[in-house]
Amino acid sequence: MAERVDDTGLTERSDKWLLPIDDGVVTQLRVDYAFTLVIDSRIEIRIETEFSYGVSGTEQRFDPSVSAALAPLLDRHQAKVTAVEIREDGRLHLTFGDDVVLLVEPDDQYEAFTVSGTLPSTSRRFLFVAVPGGGLACW
Repeated sequence: MAERVDDTGLTERSDKWLLPIDDGVVTQLRVDYAFTLVIDSRIEIRIETEFSYGVSGTEQRFDPSVSAALAPLLDRHQAKVTAVEIREDGRLHLTFGDDVVLLVEPDDQYEAFTVSGTLPSTSRRFLFVAVPGGGLACW
């Protein structure tokens, strides 16, 4: 499939969706039984399973259900996000301005993440859910 921009403003490629965030800023972090990043107060990324985080080659694993273990991620508040890729196989890939990467892999039993929001170019909301066992549902 060729690249196309849908009516929500998202770019769709053959195996992934790209969020046009243009150096978005993390305006909020939330910790409950998940780890949530809010970008520019309009895009919410909720991670509900283990994920990796760090500069390539030095990544660490984090479990969002262990709140105290998420302390190293608090510096992501006000961080620039340069790319968000949501893959059809159920993976999520965030790249920050300092080349730190956050990667969520599919989970066999649970929804690994949800990404929702609106883009400035439209008022239509979007929602992506990583389904258990791999894959992606989108609305």
